[in-house]
Amino acid sequence: MSATRLLDGVLTVLAEQGVGALSVRSVAAAAGISKAQVQYYYRTKSELVRAGFDHAEEQFLADVLAAQATTLMGVVHQWLPLDDRRERRARVWIAYAAMSAVDAELAATSAQLDQELRRWFTDQGLSDQAATQLFALIDGVTIQCLMLPLSERRSFVEQTIVPFVSGLPTCA
Repeated sequence: MSATRLLDGVLTVLAEQGVGALSVRSVAAAAGISKAQVQYYYRTKSELVRAGFDHAEEQFLADVLAAQATTLMGVVHQWLPLDDRRERRARVWIAYAAMSAVDAELAATSAQLDQELRRWFTDQGLSDQAATQLFALIDGVTIQCLMLPLSERRSFVEQTIVPFVSGLPTCA
């Protein structure tokens, strides 16, 4: 059994059924493995969610590299749910965020990740305030995009995030 297969099962359950459906049984079924194999690696729902989110994060970074996204807007486009693959990741992020709101361990990890992402933005030349605003805007636009048909999402992004990023002094 490969770890990737198990983690893809976690992503499938989170993206297609939500965090409420996540269990050892549902992950095992989605991954085509035994419940014992899932339990061997992950004892709790929080561990499953965290592992799934980490796996989705690895996919995101691989996609950014593959797209050769070198601009801030290029990276932001890879982040947003503008195709099926990115939508799946966004749904996993929402499940992770929801669990983080009620799980102290996930909340601490989530806060650390948020700080790292904001630092990445500031390393790209954004002020702390602009980095915080962009991060919040991405969060909100991601959720709004998921409510829209896939065909309308790029237009929505062009109307919301692109003007903000274009107006930043370091990105003009």
